[in-house]
Amino acid sequence: QRGEIMTWKRLKRRERDQESQDEIRAAFNVYTNELSFDAERYALANKSLQNQLIREDRLPDVKSVITSDMGMRYLYRNEVLDALAEARAEL
Repeated sequence: QRGEIMTWKRLKRRERDQESQDEIRAAFNVYTNELSFDAERYALANKSLQNQLIREDRLPDVKSVITSDMGMRYLYRNEVLDALAEARAEL
């Protein structure tokens, strides 16, 4: 676990360095850092799906839902940043 913490700190430090060069990256990071999750509750978009998952004892735990959500946010963020970098390079 110590290695994961060190890697996380290294990534955060690199992100901070890149924020000074890219205001859009900085805005995405502020947004992501301000997100908060309540580990006591979360909602699935589809009530019938939720009921089915409960009946089949397949309801995901809160940690996996939050991890998945954050992963998708980072993927979308990186796609936007890559597209902007490509557009800037063409100018």
